[in-house]
Amino acid sequence: MRVFVTGAIGFVGQWLQRDLLTAGHEVVAAPGPEVMDIADRNHLAEWFDDSHGRPDAVVHLAAMAFAPDARGDPAEAFRVNVAGTVAVFEALRRLEIRPPVLVIGSSEVYGAPRPEDLPLRESSPLSPRHPYAVSKAAQEGVAIEAGVRWGFPVVVVRSFNHSGPGQRPVFVLPALARRVVTARRSASREIVAGNVDVKRDIGDVRDFVRAYRLLIEAVVAGRLGADPVVVNVATGQAELIRSLIERLCALAGIEPTVRVDPALVRTDDPQEIRGDASLLTELTGWQPEIPLDRTLADLLSEAEAEAT
Repeated sequence: MRVFVTGAIGFVGQWLQRDLLTAGHEVVAAPGPEVMDIADRNHLAEWFDDSHGRPDAVVHLAAMAFAPDARGDPAEAFRVNVAGTVAVFEALRRLEIRPPVLVIGSSEVYGAPRPEDLPLRESSPLSPRHPYAVSKAAQEGVAIEAGVRWGFPVVVVRSFNHSGPGQRPVFVLPALARRVVTARRSASREIVAGNVDVKRDIGDVRDFVRAYRLLIEAVVAGRLGADPVVVNVATGQAELIRSLIERLCALAGIEPTVRVDPALVRTDDPQEIRGDASLLTELTGWQPEIPLDRTLADLLSEAEAEAT
């Protein structure tokens, strides 16, 4: 397949490119935001038209992906996440082609689930609570409406937390890995953290991009039907953040003291978030393969390399 990828130079986009190329597919990577505004439908249409042939599938990854960034600039979050998605479909529509489009959304659209709501399934009610989550819920609506109205095969992915080498240190696991490396290099052995007694469903980015590829292959092969589909990507296991810190420290060979910094505590954090990916498994056979300890070890190695 020839797969066009927006957001291709980002953290997930780079891993997706590697996975697609390894599987024998051709990748056409969209220029970054310094070259092409994802919300500029005219520029997008030119790119689709000039990119050495038409796409067999499109993966729309370009987004404002960090919730605090969206809190700080909600207008930009909606411009990129919602208007950008509108622009992708309108650009494709102008070219009069209808390739399958995989839109990468977020589990944040589920909001703060109650314990009895877990694990979260695609049928679970949506309750977005902050600008990022609302923008991703709106993105879903745009994608599904485009699929129904204009005949695009659409798959909306609700991705739960995922991490791995190359992720920005503003996210929880790379941030903790860097603090563990700092503690190992200092005499304090203190790890500063925020909400340590919450549980999160966290997978490896390499498993997640494999899920995206399998979904693309399935929809191109016609195995998902004509109607828009919403699919969770999740491990199904929730890990206590405190336990993740302890595992990072064990891998680093230190015994830390964890200090909760009130400035890092989010008072509205739900106690547990855990997803159900059984539909993904049913559609593609996907299962997570990379142990969390490998993810943590890779993050530690990356943080150590940056510290030297």
